[in-house]
Amino acid sequence: MVHRRKNGSGRLDTKTMLFPLFVVIAIALGLLLGTRTPSLSGPLSDYGIPVGIFFMIYPAMTRIRLEELGKSLRDIRTISLMVILNYAIAPFLVAGLAYFFFFMVFYHLGLLSFAVTTQVFVGIILLGVAPCIAMVMVWTNLAHGNISKAVSFVAWNSLIQVATTPMLVYVLARTSVTISPGLILESVLLYLALPLVAGIATRKLLQGKAYFSRILNMMGTLQTIALLFTILVIFWSQGSGIIAYPSLVWMVAIVMLTFYFALFQMGYLVARKARYSYSDSTAIGFTVSARDFEVSIAIAVAAFSSYPYVVVTTAIGPLLEIPLMLFLVWVQLGRETRLSETWRLAEVSKA
Repeated sequence: MVHRRKNGSGRLDTKTMLFPLFVVIAIALGLLLGTRTPSLSGPLSDYGIPVGIFFMIYPAMTRIRLEELGKSLRDIRTISLMVILNYAIAPFLVAGLAYFFFFMVFYHLGLLSFAVTTQVFVGIILLGVAPCIAMVMVWTNLAHGNISKAVSFVAWNSLIQVATTPMLVYVLARTSVTISPGLILESVLLYLALPLVAGIATRKLLQGKAYFSRILNMMGTLQTIALLFTILVIFWSQGSGIIAYPSLVWMVAIVMLTFYFALFQMGYLVARKARYSYSDSTAIGFTVSARDFEVSIAIAVAAFSSYPYVVVTTAIGPLLEIPLMLFLVWVQLGRETRLSETWRLAEVSKA
């Protein structure tokens, strides 16, 4: 069933409509602070980003019911669909789109040299091989998707990508790499286990209280503030890449927007065709489209340190990912509104 707005109108509320403006302000402020205080970039990246992501994910976890999470973890049919889309299709689709844009368009037009084109192509491949194991829960929650499904996908992906990522990098980039299980474990602990435990504990303590619904609304506000804070910190600490490589940024942005949109639509529409609900299909769509930029950057630094544009491309990735994924959230909220209106008209016609 389609999740309807609390106001019952099916329209996007004022806060949702104004949110893109706040995102633009956070990006601009982050870039400005990054140019004025570059010495703070290291501490901000080390501490600010993990704190911001934690408080983005934690509010979503307060909405999880353990029985629903247990069912999602055991839902073999849905997990199998997610695995096929995420590992058998998504990396190759990303590589194909990257090849088309960088070799057949940008290089052909003389915008990049062959050496730079090759390095950027590898960087895009690295961004495409590993599915996200953190932020996907935030996007799913913001778009009113099934957060229990998203958590189960993250849990499975954290195990699967340790084995599949080196293989995919070798097949697509012809380079042998190893993935440190410690890197994956750290992300799982920080961005899945701790927020999940905190969210479940919060729900257990407060559920049934008269003010519980108000607490959930406050959690939504906390998530919004944490998201804006994370955007500001990312652009503050890493936005120098945009200033140093402005022409490369817009080229990478075109490719990322294309593959994020294509991957999301593929996941969502395939799930809908398989008769999944809006909320379940939304969780699948964001799981297929969101990428693990922490793993991408780690591989670039470890295996491609002598190729600077590979590293730069993977560093540009997280700068663009949040705005692009917020665009998909916006698209999905509009889709939910239309589905809600269609459902309402169908109910009226039955009456």
